[in-house]
Amino acid sequence: MSLQAIDYVNGISSLAYCVITIIIGSIIASKFFFFSLKNKNFLYTGVGIIGLSEPWLSSGVSFLWNLFTGAGLTLEVYAIIGMTFIPVSILLWITGITDLIEAKRKTMIRIIYIIIGIIFEIIFFSLLILNPSLIGAFSPESAIVHIDIEYRTFILGYLIFIIISSLSSMLILAKNSIEAENPEIRLKGYFLTAGVILWSAAAVLDGFIPLLIGLLPIIRIILATSAFLFYLGFIMPPKIRNFLLKGNSD
Repeated sequence: MSLQAIDYVNGISSLAYCVITIIIGSIIASKFFFFSLKNKNFLYTGVGIIGLSEPWLSSGVSFLWNLFTGAGLTLEVYAIIGMTFIPVSILLWITGITDLIEAKRKTMIRIIYIIIGIIFEIIFFSLLILNPSLIGAFSPESAIVHIDIEYRTFILGYLIFIIISSLSSMLILAKNSIEAENPEIRLKGYFLTAGVILWSAAAVLDGFIPLLIGLLPIIRIILATSAFLFYLGFIMPPKIRNFLLKGNSD
């Protein structure tokens, strides 16, 4: 079955966003190995950022599968690629953020996310085995090529929880950074704020609006931009830092 223009736009933009996020997340995570202090939070947040792009990975993989085989992924494989590791990713994200903000009850927070993640995985795989239609169905525009999916209430509810968790935790970290005396840390806080707001807004739009060929590239560009802003927020390259803070006497 030949792919339509919307399929190419959807598949290529999904792959592009995932590749950009994997590169940026890997750069952030790699700082754990290169910095003498061996700050584990670089590793946690870097891998967490990569994992939060997972829902778009299944779309890109199904697009490539279409190109090479002429058919898309099955619903089960699509869902496994797009959802399986999200609980681990958000746990790593929360672990890194709670360390950075020195949360008083970070152990309890992490335990809660572990429990929620285990419950999600049990229900997810149970539904996948017993009744995959309760997980989701491919959208009407993608009923043959299987590049876009419409998840059911259970998955949508969990994804909303992930977006809220990512947004709220990062805004707390950004607020702490913006209130710091160090101008570089304050600047990083602004980048983190912009990045998580853009990511959250684009994730909601991508998940809850119909496929529109003109809007999809814009949403994916916003997602990719948010990844770059995370990079600036966690790792400020010296040249950019010096340029932006030039003349700052704080």
